[in-house]
Amino acid sequence: MSFFRRMTGAAALAAGTLLAAPAIAQDVAIGMNQIFQRMDPHNTNYNVDYSAVNGVLERLIGFDQNMKLVPQLATAWEGSDDAKTFTFTLREGVKFHDGTDFNAAAVKANFDRLADQSQNLAKNSLFKVVDRVETEGDYTVVLHLKEPFGAMINTVAHPSVVIHSPKALEEFGKDVEKNPIGTGPFKFKEWIPGERLVVERFDDYWDAEYPKVDSVTFYPVTESATRVSMLLSDEVQFVHILPAELSERVAEKDGYEVLEVPGITVWTASMNMLKEHFKDVRVRRAFNLAINQEAFVQVVYSGHGVVPDSPIAPDTRFHETQEPALSNDLEEARRLMKEAGYEDGFDIQIWGTNSSTGVRVLQFLKQQLSQINVNATIVPMEGATRSEKVFSSMDPDTSEFDMLIGGWSPSTGDADWHLRPVYATEGWIPKIYNMAFYSNEVVDQAIEDALNTADPEKRREAYAVAQKQIWEDAPVVWLAIENKMAGRKEGLTGVFQMPDGTMQYKHAAFE
Repeated sequence: MSFFRRMTGAAALAAGTLLAAPAIAQDVAIGMNQIFQRMDPHNTNYNVDYSAVNGVLERLIGFDQNMKLVPQLATAWEGSDDAKTFTFTLREGVKFHDGTDFNAAAVKANFDRLADQSQNLAKNSLFKVVDRVETEGDYTVVLHLKEPFGAMINTVAHPSVVIHSPKALEEFGKDVEKNPIGTGPFKFKEWIPGERLVVERFDDYWDAEYPKVDSVTFYPVTESATRVSMLLSDEVQFVHILPAELSERVAEKDGYEVLEVPGITVWTASMNMLKEHFKDVRVRRAFNLAINQEAFVQVVYSGHGVVPDSPIAPDTRFHETQEPALSNDLEEARRLMKEAGYEDGFDIQIWGTNSSTGVRVLQFLKQQLSQINVNATIVPMEGATRSEKVFSSMDPDTSEFDMLIGGWSPSTGDADWHLRPVYATEGWIPKIYNMAFYSNEVVDQAIEDALNTADPEKRREAYAVAQKQIWEDAPVVWLAIENKMAGRKEGLTGVFQMPDGTMQYKHAAFE
């Protein structure tokens, strides 16, 4: 089937007047690699959710394709010298899809929600530093922080910091995740979980140039080959997350193109440090030595990626290359395991996803770890199941997994939003994304030091301390930083993947 819907009409003469043919309706269909969880970015950790809703719910500040800050609902912003006060000038003449006005009160309602830690939203931690939100007239909002936080502007640009209609927040509460109402070029139409999500054009969008298509339909398709087949048969016109091993199929077919950009997502296998065997740093280092990261990049990403050289990606602000570099050394891995008392290995469970790539990751790790006598049982899970187990019902003290596969992208572009959620004690799952239950006072203090200054050099020094300590402690097996790849039908523009693993479609158009 084709989702390029064409409305045709015959030209007719009536009373000497030529009747115009109906306009051509243009619909975009997109294949996603996971099932959607929530249409409330304030309360989700999933890129598929951010991606699908970014044409419906907008932010004050966004990113361009190179992760550079660009205006959205704010036209200007500035921070005080002490990095404790941040002022945003808002765009005027904007309407929500429910007809209410976008203004400072609307922003305050959303920022207050994010700052209220009692809400227990997935992204409350982003605004933990906020003391109060004030409005100055209808189009100025001021954030007052409890302490200096130099990363605040980038934090406001995070894909989760969207502006819901305050009327919708009041009416639906947490059920706004099923009823998103924003200011974007598209408004929410329907969501049939596991089947499709549909958004349609909003004719009163503040930028008169958009939208240029009538609707966008998202299909969650976890099997990679199926997504590619849908693209090449025109069932979808864009595939978000194109596995590298299937990219040639797309590139070789006339009328289709492969998009590729360097990524900032670091993929890891977190080792549960509450388990006795992973409390020993020698075991954790042995796991990093036993797994061949160069081979991982080739096997899993067909060479479209790089081996990590730090806990954060090279294109993340304040990245510092670490020594020693990751290397594959089975002899040293076996020596460390013997020294730690585990020469004969042990049994573990590795949790991951059931996507094509996810299963390949699990199988690769199982094979590699068998070389140091570790017997791994792999547990591939559907996305919603993994979300429930990891982010909803996880109890660290009774956690069953030994290793957990995950990828984290600092969608603020700043080191803060990688090191803090993934490696600070405050980030333990289910709260944020510290899946190793890693805790080190040196790291926590360095991250705090970096937050308490607006001086870029002092922030760099503090983050250098954190990265060095994390690298030495090895709470995870660092696997890869993969390039972000997507498949697109030629002629479709304005739909593309981002370095952080999200995608954008607000300016979708057919040439």
